[in-house]
Amino acid sequence: MIVKMPRWNFDKFKGADDTLGLQMKSVGEVMAIGRTFPEALQKACQSLENDAIGLGYYGKSLMRNEQLIEKLKRPTWDRVFRIKDALMEGNSVKKIHEMTYIDRWFLNQINDIVLMEKKLMEYELNDVPELLLKDAKTMGFSDKQLAHFFGNCDEQDVYEKRKSRASCVPIRW
Repeated sequence: MIVKMPRWNFDKFKGADDTLGLQMKSVGEVMAIGRTFPEALQKACQSLENDAIGLGYYGKSLMRNEQLIEKLKRPTWDRVFRIKDALMEGNSVKKIHEMTYIDRWFLNQINDIVLMEKKLMEYELNDVPELLLKDAKTMGFSDKQLAHFFGNCDEQDVYEKRKSRASCVPIRW
């Protein structure tokens, strides 16, 4: 699966309208390859150079649910991140589809990432099941993301834990 995602840099263009339409406003693009759409999407988000670690800013752009809903009605560069935030807040795929007209398949794929993230937040690094950790890596979660969820470790700790569990280390072809 390949995901190509435009790169935006509205910070450099103060006052520019960030609504997306027919006019090209991107400053480039990233491409990510994964075994699944969620993995490729998360890798693409990690490559955007916008401080996102996967499909999330994790506290850097907190919005209340009402703000998220209003933000989703307008196509902007960060819409994919806001969709994830809205799903984290408990909004349904159906509701987001009705507001954005984005195909439900894509919304369900993002929702799968959200469900995995919620599952991961129930654990600390020392007690996370091996299969769950492996599934998280298959969905493109970075070690930095996992460390954020577990809260009691850093990126290197997650890497070492995965390395010690041979079946959790992604297969390199």
